[in-house]
Amino acid sequence: MSRDKKISDKEFFTILRENAGLYARTARAIRKQFDIGYTRQAVRQRAEKNIEELNDILDESFEVAEDGLHSIMRSKNERLRLEACKFQIKRRENVYDDKTPTSFEVTIIEGKNNK
Repeated sequence: MSRDKKISDKEFFTILRENAGLYARTARAIRKQFDIGYTRQAVRQRAEKNIEELNDILDESFEVAEDGLHSIMRSKNERLRLEACKFQIKRRENVYDDKTPTSFEVTIIEGKNNK
């Protein structure tokens, strides 16, 4: 691997975005694509120099994950849908203060569709 090669900011942040802001995956992608010795720590240091771009990448990654969760919440598989809904509710509990009621009770009714 060459240490003399450089990667532009545009190339760097494109690869970081393609890898959902994950530092280790980005470092592997840079090593593979550019044949440059790049570490996870080097990716983190460089990414944090442009915090606005990094936050945009992380926000996009979160939105993609949230979209996937919402798709699962509409699944025909009742057990999968239930687990996704419980996860969403639990996640939201962490967002609200203690005064917001977020308790719920779930009853599973066995039937031929969810066996």
